[in-house]
Amino acid sequence: MARKTRKKKKLITRNRRKAKSKSSFPMKLFSFLILFGLLLFSMGAAGYVIFFKTTIAHGATNGANESEVVFEEPYSNIPEHPVDIPPVRDVSLPMVAIIIDDMGYHKKIGIELLELPMNLTFSFLAAAPFTAELEEKAYQAGRCIFLHLPMEPKGKKWDPGPGSLLTGQTKEEQAQFFHQNLQAIPHAVGVNNHMGSLYTENREAMDSLMLLLDGQGLLFVDSFTTSASKGLVAAKAAGIPSARRHIFLDNVHSQDKVCAQLQQLVIHAEEKGWAIGIGHPNDATLAALTNCRGKLLDRVQLVSAQELLIKL
Repeated sequence: MARKTRKKKKLITRNRRKAKSKSSFPMKLFSFLILFGLLLFSMGAAGYVIFFKTTIAHGATNGANESEVVFEEPYSNIPEHPVDIPPVRDVSLPMVAIIIDDMGYHKKIGIELLELPMNLTFSFLAAAPFTAELEEKAYQAGRCIFLHLPMEPKGKKWDPGPGSLLTGQTKEEQAQFFHQNLQAIPHAVGVNNHMGSLYTENREAMDSLMLLLDGQGLLFVDSFTTSASKGLVAAKAAGIPSARRHIFLDNVHSQDKVCAQLQQLVIHAEEKGWAIGIGHPNDATLAALTNCRGKLLDRVQLVSAQELLIKL
């Protein structure tokens, strides 16, 4: 009796499993069809993207090799004069050029200075961390760009930074450092010195530098960190358009002080016909150029350092 009962239970269990297997088969088939459909859809979408992207790219490059396909638009032509700078109302006004030195270390202030609707000149340090990005922004905005070339100062406590030109270097070493600096500022049209009170007093060193500038067709502005600088004499002998700085705008980081220096720059230009001022990327200079430019710079013609040197 017990044996019959066990056989009966096994038979019931077996029948239940078969029934469950039969009932789950449609569900498994349905799931398989869904997954297979998704796979076909994914393969079709991928093929569509690859086909059309390759076809469009091929057509855009007029038969270029696949390795030469470029999906970015090329840069548009850069205007000679930035369109956001108001035209000069009176060409008889005295000329003023304002150079912002030490560009490349202060990203936020650097961008804000670049966005000012003013014909400023921007001088970049090759080794600064944001130089590549900001230099490209300056170029795209049509701003005048200089290489701020580090040179040897008199005080040992001052460090002009990597790639500096030193009086003890050979002409070959000088040329090597110069070209390394220049390579980092590809859109530079001129050079002015960073520090360099010792270096610029050395006529032999400056003569060698002017040969390098002449070979690249570059202008020269003497930052005039020493009254004994031989920069202008050497530049004139080499036939390079040049001038020197007259006013440092921000030796004191105060908006009022910078505005007062801007006033002195304008007065000098009115007396001599032109003037060059040098400022730096800091909050005081940014505030002064933003808030004081209207009442001061409407008395002069604000031009780039390049335009000023060519006209002198």
